[in-house]
Amino acid sequence: GEEGKLFGSVTTGDIADKLNERGLDFEVDRRWIQLDEPLKTLGDFQVAVRLTADVTAEVAVRVEPAE
Repeated sequence: GEEGKLFGSVTTGDIADKLNERGLDFEVDRRWIQLDEPLKTLGDFQVAVRLTADVTAEVAVRVEPAE
């Protein structure tokens, strides 16, 4: 859309799917991904992924237009 806004949004499920496509040694559950709200603009974002009660990782997420 105009000014880099999305028609839809990127959700925790979308992020988990993309991470799981990367062939990690484990499956990422969408509930582990901590977003205050879905991503609705293009750009680069840092997203927290809670792996265990004591371990949280940050992953870089790039939202770009589909070709």
